[in-house]
Amino acid sequence: MSEISKKLFAGYRNDWEEAKALLAKATDEKREFTPEEEERWTKLNDAMSDKKSKMDAVEQAEERAAKIDALAERALKVENAVKADNDADVLRAVASGEKRSAKFDIRALASGSATVPVSFADFVVVALTAGNSVYEGATKLRTATGEQITVPRLTANQSASFIAEGNQITPTDPTISSITLYANKIAALTLLSNELIRDNAVNITQLVGESAGNQIAFLAGSACTLGTGTTQPLGFVTAAGNAQLSTATKSGTVTSTFFDALDVITLAYSLQPMYRNANTEWQVASTAMSKIRKLQDTTGQPIWTPGLVVGQPDTLLGFRVKENVHMAAVASASKSVAILHAPSYYIRELPIEVASSTEFRFDYAQTAVRTLYSVDGNIPDVTALRVLVSATA
Repeated sequence: MSEISKKLFAGYRNDWEEAKALLAKATDEKREFTPEEEERWTKLNDAMSDKKSKMDAVEQAEERAAKIDALAERALKVENAVKADNDADVLRAVASGEKRSAKFDIRALASGSATVPVSFADFVVVALTAGNSVYEGATKLRTATGEQITVPRLTANQSASFIAEGNQITPTDPTISSITLYANKIAALTLLSNELIRDNAVNITQLVGESAGNQIAFLAGSACTLGTGTTQPLGFVTAAGNAQLSTATKSGTVTSTFFDALDVITLAYSLQPMYRNANTEWQVASTAMSKIRKLQDTTGQPIWTPGLVVGQPDTLLGFRVKENVHMAAVASASKSVAILHAPSYYIRELPIEVASSTEFRFDYAQTAVRTLYSVDGNIPDVTALRVLVSATA
């Protein structure tokens, strides 16, 4: 671990201990935070979030350096091999009009050491992982063409029973239905100066990949959370029917607005046991993050646990916490907290298509690069999620 990481960890732990002390004092005195304590709590939470972000960035930078060294060593071994077109060459050819269009296959960034983007599609995947909080853990179906995909789902099990010797077995059928995944297009248009395209010193793969990827990821993240399912993914919040909703009662021992620790605990354990495992995660609105950090169980212990080791995520009741900027803010009757078995949400995606036009911005000496990403999302078994509805104020 680098010295920078050690200092960040130390500061992160100190902030957490001070925040816990503030919370414990208010709890012992059976009161809410004073304005001064609330202000300090907010500053500590902001500082912790900032340090956590920097810790992750340092970890990624160290991994990037290690991978670049490995790639450089590998490159020396194949120095005399025939050079094939790389993504940068292909993108320059598309942008300059030498090539009309190109497709880039999406691949999984499976491990921590593989998070360094090395192709155009990788930059988009990194953006999707950051901008679409559902994407990383979802089950992804990647196809080369856009035909509809039917995913079966079991809505009712067949029955089973004990029988005596010689008695007839009563046959029963399970109830099976299905969902259909389409190929809904998201488009992004990136404008590049002709000089930039000709400049080999510019990493055009990263430039276009990050620019288009960030736009695509934000829209895809919103749809996978709140989408209607019509010409866009069906968001997991939208998919949750009445049976998957849990309304907060605020019946815990500590007074809290909209929802309390008991409501969160009840929500977690209303999820079926088969869906409570290492792949289960919380999807939490930005405004709910600070509130959840204050929540305590009946013994006065915080139910939120900060990740104090490199790569270790923050957890809530033992399950990973993901901030979802698309969920509603904490308010009366809002849906700002959900728990989801991530692999139960299906994402269908096609190769990323890139094409260009030199005519669109001819008078500005710019080339328009169009990036298309076809995607759909749905959750076949809605019992794999629960959504908390805040109490009515």
